[in-house]
Amino acid sequence: MPIYEKLMGNPFVDAGVCAICEWLGGHPQPNEITVEDLQEVVQQVVPLYCESEYRTQIRFIFPNSTLTQHSKIQKGIQSLNEELKSEWFHQLCKVTDLGDTGDCMGCGRRSADFHLKKTEVPLTGSGSLRNFFPLFAEGVGYCAACALAIQLAPLGFVRSGGKFLALHSNSWKAISYWTRTCIEDVISRGSRNEFTGFFDPKESKAQNALFYMVRKMIEYEKARSDGNITMQVYSFSNDNRKAELDLYHLPARVFNFLRYAHRAQYAKNWYLIVRSGYRRQTKKGFQNIDSDKTNPTEIYQKSTNLVYNNLLEDKSIRGFFIDKLARKTRSNWELFSLYLQEVRTMEQTRVEKIKQVGNLISECIQESKDDKRLKQLERAKSYGECRNILRYVIRERIQQGAPEPLFSIDDYMEYLFPASDNLNLTPWRETRDLLLFRIYEQLHSWLQEHGYVEYEEENTSDADDAS
Repeated sequence: MPIYEKLMGNPFVDAGVCAICEWLGGHPQPNEITVEDLQEVVQQVVPLYCESEYRTQIRFIFPNSTLTQHSKIQKGIQSLNEELKSEWFHQLCKVTDLGDTGDCMGCGRRSADFHLKKTEVPLTGSGSLRNFFPLFAEGVGYCAACALAIQLAPLGFVRSGGKFLALHSNSWKAISYWTRTCIEDVISRGSRNEFTGFFDPKESKAQNALFYMVRKMIEYEKARSDGNITMQVYSFSNDNRKAELDLYHLPARVFNFLRYAHRAQYAKNWYLIVRSGYRRQTKKGFQNIDSDKTNPTEIYQKSTNLVYNNLLEDKSIRGFFIDKLARKTRSNWELFSLYLQEVRTMEQTRVEKIKQVGNLISECIQESKDDKRLKQLERAKSYGECRNILRYVIRERIQQGAPEPLFSIDDYMEYLFPASDNLNLTPWRETRDLLLFRIYEQLHSWLQEHGYVEYEEENTSDADDAS
């Protein structure tokens, strides 16, 4: 039997096993790891952990460990190095192959060799406070192999905003791509004697750092579209003074959409959409960022991104696909419809029907040589107003001699304004925004030529409301 397998279930153990695989190079599988491999990793990683910046950061992961105790640090780096190696080789001596059952909290397939607390396992609890642990034991039981894996897990952590991000997923490849990004950076900097700590993408917001990593993972995937990857990201600090944990869930449908969004034909548009989502948080709430600042990159890295936040909170981002102030779209209909179908699970038939109606309204506006109906649609504040505007368009199309109706009663009931489970929330704003997107896409050049690109700024918010 092997020492490790893929996805044993504990997020810190799985992160550590993946870190071992990536550190060894050549991308070995977990079931190929040997005791000799573990010895090699320990010999190489312990001196790294003993570097000053790593020790400083490890205090927020493994407080009160050998690396953070001042009295031991005073004895010198070499002494610290040897002591930590001694501890880890003590664990190595107890490493055994996986069995069928066991009481280890990491794998459940070996007997627990150690009772560990927050010094060895993040967010576990203090050994002296027994109410944190099963049967009021002083710590939680882990086997030697899982305990060692957890000590190596920080190699695959991402620093952001004073916390660390750890990934857990239903996909071993996803964890591998995430960890590879981190370890390649650590090794690259180490080769230049730059021991500045664990991987830091310079994003102060955990949500922004998460999507930075998603982009790197997709680059490794080379735009593959198979598989449904679900991600759970733990943003935590294990500091003695204040342990914190935030959990972010990225569903498979969002990850699948992002695979498309980062393809060459969509990447520029997606960049514009993401950029429009950055907001600076002030006492008065979120404010748009002035892109003319001298160092916009640093400003973005410190700012909240509502596109990312909404994707994580299962809220719509359709408003960010439209630049209402300029009366234009930030992407084409193809990317927008991919978002609607992949993320919002909208039926393709409804998407196509709204596109068709948007085309007909565009023709009517252009034929009328006036943007009055577009202004009314932009400013509609109720379902009743929106419905009446469509009625006016129907009447004008009849006057223009249009050969076909704007839509049928079935189209109206099933696709434009379908029934909602919540009677207090009607989908009229969603339909209105989709129609505006298509009209802007069709008529932006015409609107510019006729001087109709004027829109009241107070009505240009990209954020979507609840209805």
